Amino acid sequence: MIWIYAHDNTRGILAQFRHQYVLLFMIAHFHRASLLVFSDRMVDAVHDLDIRSSQSISRFRRRVYAGFEAFLRFTHRYWFHELSERPHVQSLYRMCSKHLGNDQLYQEVKEELRDMSQYLDSNAQRQQSTTIVRLTVVTTFSMVGAVTTGLLGMNLIAEADAPIFMRVAYFFIATLITTVFMLFAILKSKQLSDVMDVLSDDQKSLRTRLAMIGKAWQRSPFKP
Repeated sequence: MIWIYAHDNTRGILAQFRHQYVLLFMIAHFHRASLLVFSDRMVDAVHDLDIRSSQSISRFRRRVYAGFEAFLRFTHRYWFHELSERPHVQSLYRMCSKHLGNDQLYQEVKEELRDMSQYLDSNAQRQQSTTIVRLTVVTTFSMVGAVTTGLLGMNLIAEADAPIFMRVAYFFIATLITTVFMLFAILKSKQLSDVMDVLSDDQKSLRTRLAMIGKAWQRSPFKP
């Protein structure tokens, strides 16, 4: 009788092992394999990252965002801790997951993705801050020309009654000069920002600030 119950193809222990326990073990191993794939992808993305190349940074950002999206999908669809209402099946599944270290590996992959996402966010904020500083410098130095022309009433060259081609020529000349000035201010925005920081430091003497301005202006705009 015991032999029949053990080897019954429908309700025996062997049938339960084939149709229930094997699936339980496969799910636990599927979880671990998926987490290892996520971890390997993140390691490969970090290995290919070159902070000196904008293309490498953009590719790294896309890979991290794609991995984070896939990990969220895996978490909400396939990551679970309850497989059955039977206590012994639940105990066996927890024992198998604990033996494989799935929970610990899940937390490690989650922390890796969070760290990479925070790095990308901080890098984006740093770039935005640099852009805002440069735009502020350009706006500050552009105020000199705006205030000057405003005091002159925009009548520095009284050509209101001049022929149309003369007015158009003056317009294009003024546009060209303004464009050159703006491009120069943008290219030298790093040095101009350093100059503004030095001038605003009232804890140093005027001679020291002038010497620091000379050193700041000599630095290349492409150096950090």
